[in-house]
Amino acid sequence: MKDILRDLADRDQHNLKLQFQVGLGVILFCFCLFTTTIIYHFQKNLLEEETLRQAELIMTSLESTRGYIREVLRPKMFAELGDDHFMIEAMSTSYITRVIMDRFTGELPDFKYRRVAIDARNPDFEANSQEQEMIGFFRKNEQEQEWHGMNRMENGRYYTLYLPIAFKSSCLHCHGDPSAAPSAIVEMYGASRGFHRTTDVVTGIQSISIPVELSLASIWQNSFRMFGVVLLLAILLYATIWLLFHQLIITNLRELVELFKTSIDEDEALSEPYRKKGHREELKELFEKARTLVGHLRKSRTRLRSYADNLKVMVAERTEALEKSEGQLRVQVNKRNRELKLHNTLAGLITSTESLQTILNQVLREVLQVVPVQGAGIYLYSVEGTFELRCSQGTDILPDLIHDFTPSDETTEQQYITACDRIKLNDTTNEETINISVPLCCRDQLQGVLVLTELPVDVLNDCLHALLLSIGRQIGQTVESFDNIQSLRRSSELLQSVFDGISDPLILLAPDGVLKMVNQAFLLRHNLSREEAIGQVIDELSTQQQCLFKGHLLELDLTIKTPHTEEIQLDDGSIFDMFFYPILSDGNTVNDIVCFAKDVTGEKEAERRIQQTEKLVAIGQLAAGVAHEINNPLGVILCYTDIIRENNEDNSQIIADIEIIDRHAENCRRIVADLLDFSRSKESQLERKEQSINASIENVCSMVQQQFLKQQIQLTTDLDLTLPDCFIDERRLKQVFLNLIMNAAQAIGSKGAITISSSVEDEHILVAIEDNGPGIAKEIQDKIFDPFFSTKEPGQGTGLGLSVSYGIIREHDGEIKVRSTQENGTTFTVILPVSKNGAHNE
Repeated sequence: MKDILRDLADRDQHNLKLQFQVGLGVILFCFCLFTTTIIYHFQKNLLEEETLRQAELIMTSLESTRGYIREVLRPKMFAELGDDHFMIEAMSTSYITRVIMDRFTGELPDFKYRRVAIDARNPDFEANSQEQEMIGFFRKNEQEQEWHGMNRMENGRYYTLYLPIAFKSSCLHCHGDPSAAPSAIVEMYGASRGFHRTTDVVTGIQSISIPVELSLASIWQNSFRMFGVVLLLAILLYATIWLLFHQLIITNLRELVELFKTSIDEDEALSEPYRKKGHREELKELFEKARTLVGHLRKSRTRLRSYADNLKVMVAERTEALEKSEGQLRVQVNKRNRELKLHNTLAGLITSTESLQTILNQVLREVLQVVPVQGAGIYLYSVEGTFELRCSQGTDILPDLIHDFTPSDETTEQQYITACDRIKLNDTTNEETINISVPLCCRDQLQGVLVLTELPVDVLNDCLHALLLSIGRQIGQTVESFDNIQSLRRSSELLQSVFDGISDPLILLAPDGVLKMVNQAFLLRHNLSREEAIGQVIDELSTQQQCLFKGHLLELDLTIKTPHTEEIQLDDGSIFDMFFYPILSDGNTVNDIVCFAKDVTGEKEAERRIQQTEKLVAIGQLAAGVAHEINNPLGVILCYTDIIRENNEDNSQIIADIEIIDRHAENCRRIVADLLDFSRSKESQLERKEQSINASIENVCSMVQQQFLKQQIQLTTDLDLTLPDCFIDERRLKQVFLNLIMNAAQAIGSKGAITISSSVEDEHILVAIEDNGPGIAKEIQDKIFDPFFSTKEPGQGTGLGLSVSYGIIREHDGEIKVRSTQENGTTFTVILPVSKNGAHNE
């Protein structure tokens, strides 16, 4: 029985190649069939889609024809012939569409078109059994508008499209009640068939069948040819795969068999019959070698089991030894972890902001957790040259333990360095413990002494000695770092006090624009806290008021190595002198810049007023002389014009010429009067009374109200009713208001708005005259108060109005300010001081 099973196994192994070949062939053949089937169905689906498109196109054309007959032609024929007449060749949609399709099928006889119904008027078009089934289908499925698919007929296979037919209300005239139908229809077909129809009920269908037998045969032939091509390609693929299998698999199997032969004794590997036959089946030979290898592995496994039993005992002994070593190692690791934690804690205390006493107490607690001593204390070197006990824990520290570290006048620097490299040991009453003094040093400078009491002698070794020296150096660095931080803090506070003592804005700026230091004046001006400003880029600060330096630093060169000054003007018109003082590094590069801003707006305004006053005085003196010299000749000219007019009353041409001379002479006299008025001493001519500013404004507004209505200028007042009275020359002040209002109106031209408002602010009365005109160019705003300066056309103004107004307001100890931007209008603000009790009336 065993021999039979072995022969069967050999036969199966011998047939592995044949099985692989047959399986591969079957797979490729099935692939060919599958590919051909997919292609056949794909082409068939394309044929059905194209046939459906053609059928729908024909049906759409027929439906368009029926719609035209039903909606246009038939109503027109009834209108012309009367409701009782019916011409089937022009009015029956069924008849016309059948005639059209008869002509169509005459050209294409294989196409079949049918329009049938149940109880059809013409029995030739009665629905057959298959068509009645489709009518029933559409009645059951009212949502279906069409049905299409393959259909076998006597001439072969056709692709048929069915559409349901339901009568419309317009069709019931001929298909409803026979008594109401046209007599021509009743005479032609009788009154028994095709009547009594209802709307929206499927009673018939129309269909078109297109032959597809030839197309399907062509698709089948193409698919069969494709099968042959794919089968040929599959055969080539089969040969290629078998060649690759033979080269890659069989060759490697042979090499693997040879490897087995060199590794396993041939007497054990092959039985006698196979050696005689010299069999060369690679897979079978590989299986035989594998069986031999399994036998060897079984023997090896038996030996390994025996070895494993002995190994368990060895492992148990070794494990016990490792557990002991692990316990000792864990103790060492915990100890090193405590030491590392101590070092980390001491390193972190270097930058601590706590008090020195708190830091030293924390140091002692950490040291006592690591070093096995009874107590500890820290002595620090004082400015008096002695050691002072700063803290202790666990014991009373004896001063004589630090005697060896107390410096004397003869102590040299080298002795200091030597003292930092060793610890002092002191005996105790107990022979098993000692006291230790550890120097606290930083950069070879003795800062103090750490005293440890009652240290067991048996734990003192080189590692502990090195640890104590390291702890001493860390504590020494912490103490010196604390002293340095305190010194820096005092210096910083002193520098900040100096900064804050300066009343003008002052900042310390990095070359990249980052704020490093600011004074209190800068913070108050911009409503910032010190935390919001420090470390921010100056151009990125968010402030309610325009920042002095924001936006202007981009225009300046912050890398200039010499002090320099710039003048800037803010959007609100204030002027600042900016002083820049660079701080240079050792490499002669700019590290920081001290920026100082001084408000010189008042000084600039005072200079402008002085210049304006001096200019007005000089021009006034010149105007007085010029006016006096011109006034006398003008008087003579006007006198002679009167004489000429009296002597030539009958000569109209001379009278017209004289009037022209009079008009221009009077114009010159008005200009001379303005010059004289401008040149007179204003202070002596003021007639001040306690008057209401609001009343003067309302009086002037009433004067110009009618003129502004003609110009379509809206004049609005917003007056503060709590405005106090003021000692003013009402006549002269009205002149100022009238001048400013008329200038605004002339700037607007027509269709604009002027707003006049009054208010009290800081003991001053403010009157603002605002218009929405074109505004004043910035480059001429400084010249508008100059005498004879005018933007009007020649002959339309003297250029003295604003100059006279400026002089009048200055005589009232006030001022005029202008704010204007082009295309956004202009605002003139008159500022007058509030009158105090006891003010004199000039």
